[in-house]
Amino acid sequence: MLAALAGATALVAAYAAHPGFTLEMDRPMPGVLTGFYEGERAGQDTFAWTRRQVTMRLPDLDRRGGWTCTVRLRGGRAATDMLPEVTFAVDGIVTGRYGTGNDFADIRVPLSQRRGAGAIITLTTDTFVPGGGDRRELGVYVDRWACAPDAGFTPMPPRPAIEAAAIASAAFGGLLMLMGAPAMLMAAGVIAVAGLQTLPLVRDFGPFSAFALPVDWLAIGLALTAWATLLLSRLRLGRAVSVAGRVVVFVTFAALYLKLLALLHPSKLVIDAVFHAHRLEWVLQGRYLFTQTMPSGVEFPYAIGLYVFTAPWTVFTSDFVSLLRIVITAAEAAGGLLLYRLIARSWDDRVVAATAASLYAVVPRTFEIVGNANMTNAFGQSVALAALAAATLWPLSKGHWRQWTGLTLLIAFGLLCHISTFTLLGAILGTLVLLYWWEGRPSLRREAVMMATALVAAAALAIVVYYGHFGDAYRSAARLRGAPAAAASASPLQTPVSVGTSVYDAARFSVMAVGWPMVVLAVPGLFMWIRRGWQDRFGLALAALAITFVVFTASVVVAPVDRAFYRYALEFISRVTLATYPVMVIWAALGAVWAWRAGGLARVTGVVLVAAALAAAGDAWLGWIR
Repeated sequence: MLAALAGATALVAAYAAHPGFTLEMDRPMPGVLTGFYEGERAGQDTFAWTRRQVTMRLPDLDRRGGWTCTVRLRGGRAATDMLPEVTFAVDGIVTGRYGTGNDFADIRVPLSQRRGAGAIITLTTDTFVPGGGDRRELGVYVDRWACAPDAGFTPMPPRPAIEAAAIASAAFGGLLMLMGAPAMLMAAGVIAVAGLQTLPLVRDFGPFSAFALPVDWLAIGLALTAWATLLLSRLRLGRAVSVAGRVVVFVTFAALYLKLLALLHPSKLVIDAVFHAHRLEWVLQGRYLFTQTMPSGVEFPYAIGLYVFTAPWTVFTSDFVSLLRIVITAAEAAGGLLLYRLIARSWDDRVVAATAASLYAVVPRTFEIVGNANMTNAFGQSVALAALAAATLWPLSKGHWRQWTGLTLLIAFGLLCHISTFTLLGAILGTLVLLYWWEGRPSLRREAVMMATALVAAAALAIVVYYGHFGDAYRSAARLRGAPAAAASASPLQTPVSVGTSVYDAARFSVMAVGWPMVVLAVPGLFMWIRRGWQDRFGLALAALAITFVVFTASVVVAPVDRAFYRYALEFISRVTLATYPVMVIWAALGAVWAWRAGGLARVTGVVLVAAALAAAGDAWLGWIR
């Protein structure tokens, strides 16, 4: 009850502070709005053409006071005598008729005070067909539509939004109660969820139930899944899950809930999400082999691991964009739980494990990759982490063929998720094999052989199953690359990028990947890792990640590159950081725990740095819906 009250109260307070909304035409239209064509862009400006009638439905809008909507539009006709008139109506009553021009004008539409709640606003206008192959019936050209309460009126949020916020907070409060959380921890968890969820819930059309999924059911489903995770863990362990483990489960699922609120928000830009939804449709239709063309004309196989994994879940929904967003975000959350298990089992330090799992959820690079809908790369990273965890935790000495088979299949699946995962996961595991062999202990050398054979078998399986079917693409790429290579040998680069610039940009991109607070925390964490002893299986896995990052980043820095292709070099560095950032997260966790245990100024500094990392993550999270 108290958790529900906290959620409702937080929403009312947040909505009172920002009750209005602004619809820019740079994103898909929410379900409460009909009658627009897809948004377009002219230079830096975005706009959308209307049809004959646009309807905006604002269910449960508080009408105890007045509102004013301001619509910025223009007629958009070459012949001025053909400029249309627009008619606005509120709840079926015409509020005004306005002539339009070819310059933008702001039209104010009053929503007067009345009994009851809700509003239906319509815009009606004459249309024309532009011709030239464009058969659309176009009305007027809208740049922005904003609504705000009149001065002196503080509205209440729509009742369904209050109920959703209360139910979501109650769901996570119930989870904390079932976990047996102490009162202080329960209060902190409820306040965090209740407070943070209000930010997307009151943003733009969020209060009007315009999310891709119902918020309350999303929270209930995640809370139940978290509880099931704890029950299964208890059955497997044969004992109660530790306090640190329970905290990690709560933090992971709460973070997953908050991320999905932003990803499923009506203001979230689609970017490349529709592209991936179409690829998923192709896989469902039985079309498995497809390529992507680079600007240079080179085609490369487009891995389909994400789509194959997602395909069975399509029986539950036809909204493939939302489904893919849920899958990749859930996979990332699973990576955080894996990281906790990996550290807790390897080092028997649950505080470091819990800190690392929590920091894993707030890495800036993942917000960038997921926000930009680079879905296959994000999913591939999660599978790669699972493969590395399996290679580290599972016994791989001779005779453990079941584990070897599982590792082989897991690696092969990772290789089939993204072409960069094929390269970087192979490099990480190959480096780990060499480190096992270099370490020299007989047990590690036996495991090195098993891991090497698993990697080779997985690569062969991935090639036979998928990558081997693109012979024409490989031959075309060889021809296209051959001509520039011959030309480059005969003439120097036209505008080469200096090594100094490459070093600076590589360092900048690497720091941006995890954020400067984690980089600072990782400095003492690195020394703590060395001091702890890094020659066990887990320590060598971290070394493999670090070596892979250094080698690939250095190769990009020293390789000569023309400025015309420099962006691709930087893009590759971003993929390298995505593949290897878990090592920085773990070092940062070691540094944060060391600072806390040291006390004094070190503790204060550590707390400030962790808070800065959380603030940076919050800014990136809200950036999804700005």
